[in-house]
Amino acid sequence: MACADRLRLRLLQPADAAALRQVTGPGLVEAVVAHGGNRALSPWAIVVRDGDIVVGFCGFFVRPVKGTTMGYGIAPGYRGRGLATEAAGAVLDWAERHDIDVYSSVRPPNPASVRVLRKIGMRLVDSYVDEDGERDIYRR
Repeated sequence: MACADRLRLRLLQPADAAALRQVTGPGLVEAVVAHGGNRALSPWAIVVRDGDIVVGFCGFFVRPVKGTTMGYGIAPGYRGRGLATEAAGAVLDWAERHDIDVYSSVRPPNPASVRVLRKIGMRLVDSYVDEDGERDIYRR
């Protein structure tokens, strides 16, 4: 799907559920895999090239009313290494090459996610409050 210096991003597979248990909602991997068809606009597995280890997910969540959002999560043992920034940058570049309008939403306070988004060139463009609480919207 996409590559970065230290990572490759690929479609989720059933076996990824165990590695991603700490960073995804229950059943997310299974639901994405079961969807079948063209899964380009879904979360992808983040795989470290050295060792072929699944360390997180990054990709898209299509919201019928709100549009396509990019989300990511890194397993706790791999955080703080720039992997989310590298993966999110590669995913956003892929979306732009395919003319897909993508935004990210962050539930404040979340300084780590804001740093990732700023590093890949996204900027705060809006905020809103809905049934889930406050959200800040970022776009590149």
